[in-house]
Amino acid sequence: MEFEQSTRVIYLTDEDDQVFTFIKDVKEKEGLYILDFEDVEIPENKLKLNTYSNFSVPHAMSKDHIKAYHYDQLINLIVAFLKDHHAEEYLEIYRDMDTIYFETVFHAPKTPEEKKLFQEIVDKFNRIIGQVNSAVKSRFNQKIEVILKFSFNTHHLHSIRI
Repeated sequence: MEFEQSTRVIYLTDEDDQVFTFIKDVKEKEGLYILDFEDVEIPENKLKLNTYSNFSVPHAMSKDHIKAYHYDQLINLIVAFLKDHHAEEYLEIYRDMDTIYFETVFHAPKTPEEKKLFQEIVDKFNRIIGQVNSAVKSRFNQKIEVILKFSFNTHHLHSIRI
């Protein structure tokens, strides 16, 4: 069998829809792959290797369940990207439903220096969100809310349109 577990593939449905997914498991004896998309079990001839960038989705998605799957996967990829590329010991990045949270342990700034540092941190996170926003290129015309949580209050960062 050509593909391994976790390989990113393109699944061609019986209706000729494309689904960008990955292989959850391989059934060697049966010659089947189990996909992350709806746990579909399919033979190799229904798959091809996905060589598109991580944030790519199919161009024409006609079915709502396929759109919902790609939307959900895109949010997961964004969170994974942020965790991998912007890990800080004082920062936790996670997802809750359709919201991405940046939670930090910083306390309320009191001095002018602390306020300046606080503003620099908020600006840094806003730039990160801008980078992700440009990477996903408004694929779904929906907003993902991104919230920066400090122990003393909450700041809403720029929304990401995907």
